[in-house]
Amino acid sequence: MTRTLEDFLHGVTGVWEGTYAHHNPDGTLIEKYGSRQETRLIGEEWYERIIYTREGKEPEILDFRAKVRGNDMLFEDDDFMGRTHIVDEQTLMFPYYWKKNPDRTILETIHNLTGDYRTRVWQTFEHGAIVKFTLIEERRIPNESPTAHIADWF
Repeated sequence: MTRTLEDFLHGVTGVWEGTYAHHNPDGTLIEKYGSRQETRLIGEEWYERIIYTREGKEPEILDFRAKVRGNDMLFEDDDFMGRTHIVDEQTLMFPYYWKKNPDRTILETIHNLTGDYRTRVWQTFEHGAIVKFTLIEERRIPNESPTAHIADWF
């Protein structure tokens, strides 16, 4: 049986915590910090909140919404554009960019190794050349749901 995008998304909703490690193309570590990602799928609406926690700084919070239609999920607002694609039973590809900087594009690979463990890789390009890559490792927090907070998001 082939998994649909909706099946995949229902399998990854919830609360994830992990680390982001940004590297130069030569592999040198630029920065590493913690994160929390809260996701929910309600009908065709995808809600996502990412909270970055850097030592000595206030948390940075980003909220995203997307529309899911069949095997297509489109993120688009005044600042952001991206579309999710299924690669296989465990992997999604997500190319995106910030509209204020269209020459900087990011290709995110999301690989769900188990139900509660995943890795993500961002390849960041400027003018067609890689300038940074980011390794993200996350674990889902059991029995924790962002549902109660969705009304506060938007």
